Amino acid sequence: MRARHLLRVLAVVALLGCAGEDPSSRAGAELESLLPEPSSLEGWSVAEGPSSYTPDDLWEYLDGGAPQYLAYGLEQMVHVRYQLGDDPLASVTADVYDMGSDLGAFGIYGSVRPSGAEIRPWGAEGYLSANVAAAWKGAVFAHVAADDDRPELIGMLEDLMSHILGGIVGGVSPPAILSPLPAEGLVPQSERYVATDLLGHAALGGGVLASYEIDGRRGELFFSELESDADAGEALMALQAEWERWAEIVVQDPPAGGDGFRFREPEGGAGSVIRTGRWVAGVHGDLPFEAQEDLLERLASRLGG
Repeated sequence: MRARHLLRVLAVVALLGCAGEDPSSRAGAELESLLPEPSSLEGWSVAEGPSSYTPDDLWEYLDGGAPQYLAYGLEQMVHVRYQLGDDPLASVTADVYDMGSDLGAFGIYGSVRPSGAEIRPWGAEGYLSANVAAAWKGAVFAHVAADDDRPELIGMLEDLMSHILGGIVGGVSPPAILSPLPAEGLVPQSERYVATDLLGHAALGGGVLASYEIDGRRGELFFSELESDADAGEALMALQAEWERWAEIVVQDPPAGGDGFRFREPEGGAGSVIRTGRWVAGVHGDLPFEAQEDLLERLASRLGG
């Protein structure tokens, strides 16, 4: 009886301890566990951090960049700076973010990935551009930057990326939201997820962007899911009203035979926008209307509209 009573007491104490623990502290510790042990970094030392930030104080580190991360769902971030020897100008900075979901991690990664960057096999996807690297896997986004492109600093940058992303458990598949994108003509690594105001239009919420190249001509495809068919119809009308301010609208021959409009831009580009069910989708750029219609028809069939 005494032993059983003691077990109950110990269980209660354990539960109380967990209840009193700050969840942000646990999240910060989990991110820190992805960083290498300082003792394993020969010739390197920790010059700054690890410092942990939450949505409440991220602005102290990122200042103007904080809202973008918050829009993608940031829950926690850990920052650390490593220094080579005693040279303060020979450092590598690592920032590791818990974005709350794979969609958030992919979204913020795509928002900072420069065009033409060297794609690297870190996590689900990574890139190296000059002395900056980034990658995502699961809900984690990692950003590592060296002070310059000296080989010893770039080597440390690559080692950090491999270590951080290698410690994340989870799959490497693209987010499910990308699955409706037609495969034919899709430009590799052009897919992006935007959390709010797709294409800068307040009528749309979050959505997907991707580039397509067909017969040597290029266009950008987009789609956004609204709450209902009616909301999608209102968003379509709002987009048409916005485009009418600076483009020639063609409504006599709507794209894909349904609700929608076409437009021609003053500088020569063109675009098509449709509503299919609760989705609003479109394509704009140098593609002719015929190619745009074919692309939108393939997308609409995959959206299920």
